[in-house]
Amino acid sequence: MRTFKKLFFFVMLASLFSCQQKVEQTVHLSGQLVDLSSGNNVTMSYNGASSELGKLRDIILTTDESGNFDTTFVLTEPGYYNLSRNTIYLSPGDDLVVKITQTNSDAEFSGTSSEINTYMKKRLFPKGGSFLEAGRNIVGDFDATKLLIDSLAAVRQAELDALQTADSKFKELESMRILADQVNSYISFYSYAGYAIRQKGLEFELPERNEFMKNLAPIVAPMFAKLNKAEYLDVAVVRDVFSYYSNDELKELWFAGLEMPTRTKELYEASALSYKLSGAVSQELIDEVTNFANNVANKDFADEMRGKIEAASKLLPGRPAIDIALEDTDGNSYKLSDFKGKVIYLDFWATWCGPCIQESPYFEAMAKQFDGKDVTFLTISTDKGKKEWLNYLAANEKQLKQYHTADPNLGEGWDLKFIPRFILIDKDFNIADAYATRPSQEVTAETIESLLN
Repeated sequence: MRTFKKLFFFVMLASLFSCQQKVEQTVHLSGQLVDLSSGNNVTMSYNGASSELGKLRDIILTTDESGNFDTTFVLTEPGYYNLSRNTIYLSPGDDLVVKITQTNSDAEFSGTSSEINTYMKKRLFPKGGSFLEAGRNIVGDFDATKLLIDSLAAVRQAELDALQTADSKFKELESMRILADQVNSYISFYSYAGYAIRQKGLEFELPERNEFMKNLAPIVAPMFAKLNKAEYLDVAVVRDVFSYYSNDELKELWFAGLEMPTRTKELYEASALSYKLSGAVSQELIDEVTNFANNVANKDFADEMRGKIEAASKLLPGRPAIDIALEDTDGNSYKLSDFKGKVIYLDFWATWCGPCIQESPYFEAMAKQFDGKDVTFLTISTDKGKKEWLNYLAANEKQLKQYHTADPNLGEGWDLKFIPRFILIDKDFNIADAYATRPSQEVTAETIESLLN
């Protein structure tokens, strides 16, 4: 009897331990997402190292009409995620309530990790020159501006050190973010200095670019040495500044004698290959990337690359066209497959896209050129909101019938990462060219003629 009680005790203990492990590997996330999508699905994008290669770790948040959501998902290790302009940090076991808008400073957090994510609201933007804030913080020549950059970095570090609930791993990563933001600020000074001279009336002499980059070497080289750890690649700005390693001239200036970890080398090599998969693909390219993925040391990179390979393979010529839902200006619903039986030339655009607007007259002229032939010209807006699209059409008359789509298959299936994007589909609803030439190019009419014949 005593043996049975002991056995029962250990079984219950094991069961409890198992349940605790399971609970600790989940995140409960709820709250409201304001004006982040015209539909009911919002992508919370993983922002760690492997996000450079694919989207397998992205999480879809399903909202109601008011943007409210409540979801639980498995998370085995802490990580950064992007929601609109906010970068949030989640750990296994978190129970976090959020309110996110299109303005990162307006975000509200409560629950576990709320202190950490309130701190993250002030995350700087690498494309804005980090501490330079798009040139607004240039106060004079490089030396004067560097003093301000360093003082702002010290303030940010003090805010990080003051966090009560952040663990040592988070603080280490964020310290490296501050350091990388400093590096990015120094490098970006040259790009924004002209703006400061013109717009702010500052007077200082800017050296030649090569001289400026050379002068940065003794400043940034020791900083790169501190940032040179594989785990720091999960911080986006660290990945950004290390991308200069691919420039042979800067590699000699800033990275001399620096041995990159295997993970860093693999990330940038994999990133270059993945970028190729974002354009016109061939079986030879698919085979090249597959061979790399099969031999890469980091499993998360290999998994993302295989996902990219699978997605890119679907866009090879001769593969079935991927169906998407469309809506016209009157709210009538269609499917792309409704136009099967004719050659289809697709124009994906948006009202905010200048190059898209420039191609529009050529697209309409080509449609007129092929009038009466077995080819359909479909111009499809990818604007997030239909209101912007309809307002634009009200002010800009079009000859062709207009369509709008918010179908997830646009990104997941057609891998639409840039616009304008043109696609050709044959009469059997198979892909002729997933990255077709623009209507302004003469070869496009020739290609359509060949499909008709």
